[in-house]
Amino acid sequence: MNRTIRMMMVALPLALGACGDKKADDKADDKTAEVAENADDKPEEAEPMDPRVEKAVTVANAIASNPDSADEILEKNGLDREKFEALMYEIAKDPELSQLYAVNREA
Repeated sequence: MNRTIRMMMVALPLALGACGDKKADDKADDKTAEVAENADDKPEEAEPMDPRVEKAVTVANAIASNPDSADEILEKNGLDREKFEALMYEIAKDPELSQLYAVNREA
C-alpha cells in the first residue's frame, strides 16, 4: 500500500499538468500581472486552505519524509489507506483543489 500512496503522490502533480486549460492559464497570467502592477506594499492575507487539501498535504509530506511509518501517520490523522486514497481522488477531481495541493505540497 505504501507503493500505492507513493504513486498517487507522484501522479497527482503530473495529472494536474495534463488537466490544464491554456485559455484559463492565460487568463490567470493576465490577472496575476494586473495584481502585481496594482499591488501595494501592504502584506496580503493568505486565503485559507481547504481543510481537505491541508490534511492531504500534511499527511503526504509526513509520509514522504518517513515512508516506513505510513500507517501510523495515517492513523494519527484519522485516516486509513482507503480513506487517504479516496481523499486524494477527491482532490484530483477538482482543478482548484488540485492546484492548491500542488502549490502546498513539498517536493
